[in-house]
Amino acid sequence: MTDIRQQLAADAANCPPGVGFAKDIAPLFTDTDTEHMISVTNGSLNLKKYDDVKIYAAQIYSRVSSGSMPPPPTPAWTQQMVQLFACWMQQGCQP
Repeated sequence: MTDIRQQLAADAANCPPGVGFAKDIAPLFTDTDTEHMISVTNGSLNLKKYDDVKIYAAQIYSRVSSGSMPPPPTPAWTQQMVQLFACWMQQGCQP
């Protein structure tokens, strides 16, 4: 199994500058994704809230990069979506 740090570094290669949560990351999550995560985490993870996503960024990245999140029937994230999330993390999870 690839170390998550190595996978993150590979996914974050050639990042666009200035990836931010509000303009780049929040739009990746559908309303269905958000409602599902609020439900299964008893409200502790709201994918539309910067602070929540920042706290859980590594776990979210691990799941979206493996294809285990979002749950069916929502399609898995594209490689470009995963890479954008990785870039956001590599750039310090900017708001």
